[in-house]
Amino acid sequence: MRKFQVYTVLGVGIRQMRVADVAAVAAIEADSPSSWSREQIEAELGKETGCALVAVSSSGRVEAWCCGLQAGPDAELLKVTVRAERRRKGLAEALLQALCSHFAEHDAEQVFLEVRSRNFPALQLYAKLGWQETGRRKRYYNEPADDAIILVRRLAKDKK
Repeated sequence: MRKFQVYTVLGVGIRQMRVADVAAVAAIEADSPSSWSREQIEAELGKETGCALVAVSSSGRVEAWCCGLQAGPDAELLKVTVRAERRRKGLAEALLQALCSHFAEHDAEQVFLEVRSRNFPALQLYAKLGWQETGRRKRYYNEPADDAIILVRRLAKDKK
């Protein structure tokens, strides 16, 4: 995993996820739709072109996390989850901006993601951040059944 510059935004520190964070991230995941297992979360720590970030409060509590992978000029957001009581307070936005900046610094040109077609809060956030629909996968999700909307965000203008 490549190094990530630690910084503070919205009263939380955003940094690379560590092994010690896995239990807290798994607890956040357990309370969200399409949750990941502890094993899936741990697997993100060992990916050479991956980036797994956490948002940590001043008390040391993990409030949110995200992860993604890069393959050449393309990157993919794999997961972003925020603790239930901290949702809609800007943490997902801060994590997504940090992840996209990280990928842009490593020469990614665009980032893709898949989102449930009925996840309207997420779709609103992605639109606000400049993501655009590029495709759809019919009946991609189960429990509940839903289509996946494929979104892309171009990063070239994010580079300095």
